[in-house]
Amino acid sequence: METVFIAAALLIATLALVSNYMVRGIGGMASSLSQVGMFLLNKAPAGLIDLFNDKPGSGTKTWMRFGMGWFFMACLSMFLGIWHRYDPTALNSLSSIGWSYDDGSMLTDYTAIFFSTAMNYLLIGAALIAISRSSKGRLASEASASMVAFLLTASTIVILLLPAIFSFITLENEANLLETIRNISLLLVASMLHIALLINVFITLGEREHDDISPTTWFLVLALVAKIMSMLMVFFGELLDSTQIVWMAERVLHGWVPLALIFAAAHHIIPFTAGKPVWSESMQKTSMLFLFLTVPPFFLSPAGAGDFLQNIGAILMTLGLLPLLAGSFNMVATAASNPERIVKSPGAFAATLAMMLLPIYAIGGFFTGMDTFTGMDKLGSMAHTVDTGYLYTVGSLMMLAVIFTSYPLAARKKLAKASNAQLAVWLTLIGGVASTISALIGDFTAYAVANSGVEDVVASTEGFFLVSAATFYLVTVSSILAALSMIHTGRPNNAAYSDMSVNSDIDSYTLVEGSTTIRVLLGRGVGVDTTLHIGEAEEDEGGSSIIQVSAQLHNDEITEFPVPEELVMLAQFLKQTKQSIFEFFNTIDLDGSGEIDGYEFQQALSKSNIANLPPWEMERLVSAVDLDGDGRLNLPELDIMLAKIRNEILESEEE
Repeated sequence: METVFIAAALLIATLALVSNYMVRGIGGMASSLSQVGMFLLNKAPAGLIDLFNDKPGSGTKTWMRFGMGWFFMACLSMFLGIWHRYDPTALNSLSSIGWSYDDGSMLTDYTAIFFSTAMNYLLIGAALIAISRSSKGRLASEASASMVAFLLTASTIVILLLPAIFSFITLENEANLLETIRNISLLLVASMLHIALLINVFITLGEREHDDISPTTWFLVLALVAKIMSMLMVFFGELLDSTQIVWMAERVLHGWVPLALIFAAAHHIIPFTAGKPVWSESMQKTSMLFLFLTVPPFFLSPAGAGDFLQNIGAILMTLGLLPLLAGSFNMVATAASNPERIVKSPGAFAATLAMMLLPIYAIGGFFTGMDTFTGMDKLGSMAHTVDTGYLYTVGSLMMLAVIFTSYPLAARKKLAKASNAQLAVWLTLIGGVASTISALIGDFTAYAVANSGVEDVVASTEGFFLVSAATFYLVTVSSILAALSMIHTGRPNNAAYSDMSVNSDIDSYTLVEGSTTIRVLLGRGVGVDTTLHIGEAEEDEGGSSIIQVSAQLHNDEITEFPVPEELVMLAQFLKQTKQSIFEFFNTIDLDGSGEIDGYEFQQALSKSNIANLPPWEMERLVSAVDLDGDGRLNLPELDIMLAKIRNEILESEEE
C-alpha cells in the first residue's frame, strides 16, 4: 500500500477522533485532564510564564500584535521580491553584509515564512476571540497564550538567522545539511508550541456555558490538529526519507490550514458584524467536511507518482473547489443580509471582499495547479503567481479584517482611524488584484514567446513586473495604515465601547415644567446629540412636529415610539416568572461580554415561548431597544425599554 494513503488515513482518523470527543466529551476524565492541563499551562515553564499578563484578552492581543509585525515584514519583503524580479541587480548592494540575491530565492523563502507566520498569528488570534467570548470572556490561560506567541516568534527569528550565524559553512553538503536541520527544527518547535495552544483551546472550550460549538471553533481546532500532525509528519518523513509523506504533509500545511483559518475568521467577523446567523448551515457543514477530505488547488508541487495516484489527486483537486465555493458563497450571502453594516465596518468589508475573491483565485489555482501537479509545467511560473496572488490578496484582506474587527474586540476599544482602515482595505484590493494580473500577463507573454517556435526572440516582460511591483506597493502602504490603526485603537485614551456616543433619530425634543431623569429621556429615544427645548413648542418646517410634553413625560393619549408586541410579552413573562431583567440577561449573555446580538436574543425569546421570530424580523426588535445603534443589546438598554413598558403599558392595563 502506498505510504501516502497510510499517512492520509492516519490524519483523517485523528481529525475524526478529535471531532467525536469535541461533541461527546471525554466523560469522567474531563475534570482531571482539565486540572492537569491548567497546571501545565500556568506552571510550565517555571518562572517564564510569570512574566506574562493573565488578564482577559491579553493573550489574543499578543497574538494579533505579533501578527501585525510579521504582516508588515511580509508585505515589505514581497515588494522587494517583485522588484528584484524586475531588476535582478536592485539588491546587490546588500551582498556586502553577507546576503546573496543572485536569483532571489533567499528573499522568496523568507517572504513565504514571513507571510505564513503573519497569517498564523492574526487568524488564530481572531478565532481565539470568538472562543473566549463564548467561554466566560477569556481563554483558560491568557498568560500561556501570550508566552506561546512570544516563543513562536523568538524561535522563528533564531531559525531564520541560522544561515548568517553559520555563514562560515561553505561546503555544499554541509550547507544543505544546515538547511535541513533548520527546517526540521522550526517544524518541531512550532508543533510543540501549537500543542500548548491547542490544550488551552480545549480547556476554554470545556468551560463554555452552552453545548453549541461555533463554526469558528470547529475550523480553528481542526486547523490546529491538522497543522500539528502535518508538522510531525514532515519531521518523521525527513528522517525516514519518505517523499510521499513529506509531499502530503506540505499540502496540508499550505492548503488545509490557511484556508481553515481564513474560514474560521470569516465565520466570526461577518455574522458578528451583520448581526445575522450564518446564511446556510448545510453549506457551512459542506465547506468544513470537504475541506479536510480534498486537495486544495493552491501551492501544489509535482506528485512524482504513478498514474493511479495522479488520477486520485486530480479527482480530489476537482472536489477541492466545492468547499471553497460553498464557504465563500455562504459568507457573501450572510453579508448580504445586512449590507449597510458590512460596508460601514472596514473589517467586515475586507472579509467579504476576501470571500468574493477566493473563488476566482481558486479556479485560477485549479487550472495552473493541475499543470504543476501532473508535472507538465507548460504554464511556466503562472501557478506560483496565482498562489502568491491568492495569499497576498485574500490573505491580506482577511488579516485586515482581523485587525479592524477582532483586535478592537480584544482591546475592548472603538476602532481608531476608521477612514484610514477603509483606505487600507481599498489599497489592498486594488494593489493585490492589479499586481496579480500584471504578473500573470508577464508570465503569459514569456510562455507565449517560448512556445512560438521562433528562434532568437526574447520576451520583454520587465514592464509587466515593474507594474506588478508598483501596484503591490499599495499593499505595503495598507499594512502601514493597519499598523497605525492598531496602535491608535489600543491607546488608553481611545474610546471604549461603553464610551461611544448614543445615537438617536430624534433631532430635537421639547420639555415643559416638571422634572425628569436622563434614564427616562433615553427610554423615550432621546440621544446625547438631541436638542432639548425647555418650555416651548415648535413646528419643524416641512417635517415632523416636535411633541410638547411635560418634563414628567405623562402622556396617556400619544404613543410617541411604538413598542413591539414581543417586548410587551417579554415584560409580562418576567413579571409572571418573577425574574429580574438582570437574571434574564445573564441567561442570554452566554459569553459574559455584557452584550448580546440578535441571534442570542432570538434564541432567548424562542426558548421562553414568547415568540419564534425569523432572523429578518429580529432587526425590527433589536432596533427598538438598541439606543446606541451598534446593533447589539446591553443590559442598560434592555432595562430602560422594559422599565418603560412596565410603567406605561402594564400598569395602565392593570388600572
